[in-house]
Amino acid sequence: MNIIEQIQQAKNWEERYRLLIQVGKNLIKPTENELAQWTEIQGCEVKLWCKISPNLDRTLQLQAYSEARIMNGLLYLLLNHVNGKPIDELQQFDITAFFTELGIAQRLSSTRLNGLKQIEQSIKELC
Repeated sequence: MNIIEQIQQAKNWEERYRLLIQVGKNLIKPTENELAQWTEIQGCEVKLWCKISPNLDRTLQLQAYSEARIMNGLLYLLLNHVNGKPIDELQQFDITAFFTELGIAQRLSSTRLNGLKQIEQSIKELC
C-alpha cells in the first residue's frame, strides 16, 4: 500500500498527522546555498521554499522544503503527485481538491493551505 492509500485509509486525523510527519522525513534538507537560490513562498505560517523546473519533455520537476515537519509531509505528497506530470495536465491541478481527497485540507490552517496554493499558482504560471 502506498502512502496516499495509507493516508486515505487512516482511521483519524492523528493517524494521518503521524503519517505526514513520517513521510516528511524523506525530504532532504537543501543546503543554505541551495535555499538561497529557491523561491521563498510568502503567505505561509512557516518558512517554505520551492524551485520549479520545466523539463525538456514538457513535464515538471518541483523541489520544496519547509522548516516544519508537517509541512514537509504535505510537500512530500505534493512532489510525488506533480513531478513528472505533463505541464498541460498540471494546468488543471487543484491543490485544495488534492488534499481534500486525502482528508487533510479540512484540518490545515488557512496559512498553511495558502502556502501550498502559492506553489500551485507558481506551477500554473510556468505552464
